[in-house]
Amino acid sequence: MRSCSLAVLVLPLALACGAADDRTDVAGTPKPPAELRSAVDRTTATTGDLITYEVEVEREPDVSVDLADPGTGIAGFRIVDLGQDSPETLASGRIVERRWFRLRADLVGSYVLPALSATYGGAGGVAGDLATPEIPVEVESVLPADGAEVTDIRDIKPLRRVEPGRPWLLWLGIASAVLALAAAAWWWRRRRKGGDASPAAPRVPPYELAIQELERLRRTDFSNLRELRRYYFAVSAVLRAYIEGRFGLNATDLTTEEILGRLAEPAPIAIRLDPVQARRLERFLLATDQVKFAAHLPGPEEIDRTYEQALGFVQATRPPVDDGEEDGTGAEERAAAPDHRGKAA
Repeated sequence: MRSCSLAVLVLPLALACGAADDRTDVAGTPKPPAELRSAVDRTTATTGDLITYEVEVEREPDVSVDLADPGTGIAGFRIVDLGQDSPETLASGRIVERRWFRLRADLVGSYVLPALSATYGGAGGVAGDLATPEIPVEVESVLPADGAEVTDIRDIKPLRRVEPGRPWLLWLGIASAVLALAAAAWWWRRRRKGGDASPAAPRVPPYELAIQELERLRRTDFSNLRELRRYYFAVSAVLRAYIEGRFGLNATDLTTEEILGRLAEPAPIAIRLDPVQARRLERFLLATDQVKFAAHLPGPEEIDRTYEQALGFVQATRPPVDDGEEDGTGAEERAAAPDHRGKAA
């Protein structure tokens, strides 16, 4: 009975000590109202490796922290993914918030992840500044240094003599190959005669494909940072595919600068737009690139504006439909062909 009473007394004491540890550092000094930390999972990498850059804020529940977006200051790296974990509440009641970035460096060299700064404030006039040091990262080449011997390339193995096997297996293989060729020739002749050919499905015009995809993307969960970034990649791909199918310009393989360069040509053959539509396309491409490659986080109004720009461009450049062509297929094909009368397609 005495041992049970002792356990009951020790358990609250252990819980109290655990809660106190969350509010004090290793030396037992009370923690400040808010703390800011940053770290990477590796400080040495090779070209093509992914580096995880994590920013962590630990604060009291009644304290707010104003932290600028660190993604805008990450230079030299490509941000291939980013996200934010759900806030975590420690046993002491302090709240931990984490944001992370997946980085990739394409060039060898020395990089420096920027120092972060923030301000915090709370009830009772609690206020202060937070800062983290810079983090150096070294990106090395996967190739060996000059003069070093490459060890993963082996010499060619010597030729090995193949002893003759059973001759009937060789003739069986030849006969099977001849029969297969004969069957393929018979099938091809029958197909050309139309014996079993099924009618080809009608081609969906680029305009309808673009409208369908834009409507599907409208149902994206914009509160999820990862889904929001994927949305900007997808809506940009939809408009580029529409330009390629509508005007014959391989926009899916060109960068934004190359597309804008084609628009600036005196009389571009591949794509002909009036100045208003050309300017609308330029604003759309530049805005989506800010989110895709510069880690810009758009607000609700900017998200709606991006969608309206894409939809408006598709509707404004839709080719006219003749009376006898309800699906618009023939109009799309004629719009992609050169207009010898000098009018805009």
